[in-house]
Amino acid sequence: MEIYKTISSGNLSRWIIYFFLLVFVIVNEVSLQESVEGFIGGSAVLPCSSKEPPLTVQDIDLVRWRHNYDQNVYEIINGQDSVEEQDPVYRNRVESFPEEYLRGNFSIKLNNLQHTDAGEYTCYIFMKEQVFRIVELSIKERSERQLPSEGTNPKPEIIVMFISILCTGIIFSLTNSVTAGF
Repeated sequence: MEIYKTISSGNLSRWIIYFFLLVFVIVNEVSLQESVEGFIGGSAVLPCSSKEPPLTVQDIDLVRWRHNYDQNVYEIINGQDSVEEQDPVYRNRVESFPEEYLRGNFSIKLNNLQHTDAGEYTCYIFMKEQVFRIVELSIKERSERQLPSEGTNPKPEIIVMFISILCTGIIFSLTNSVTAGF
């Protein structure tokens, strides 16, 4: 009898919606790791962006890219590219996109990929908000028939959003059919 009251009053559907919204928010915030695939000799774009874009270039205190937490891949200091402390293995192989900085995009492109480039890359953003993103880069041998690739995959946020919308629609359908039966 208690279940009937809960279902008929709409509490169950409300709690189901809250649950899926909470799961969506948590998954969306926690999915900071992305996977990128590249090929020997090719290039890969390692994504990193801030939800809150800076108002001016001077608002960008520091963006630091690290490989396996110890190698300095690239830095952006006060809105300017800096390679002074860059690890020598990355010299002349890393590009950034300064025109994208004001949109909060601090992605880099790593060129002439080598086996030693595989691993975890971490992007630290120090502005009003302090954010870090982790990108896992895997390197493969290029077969003769494969086309060149920039090594980017769909963003996990888009996939999670699509799945969440789909699940919410299914749950609404199920709760409507359950409540209509009572």
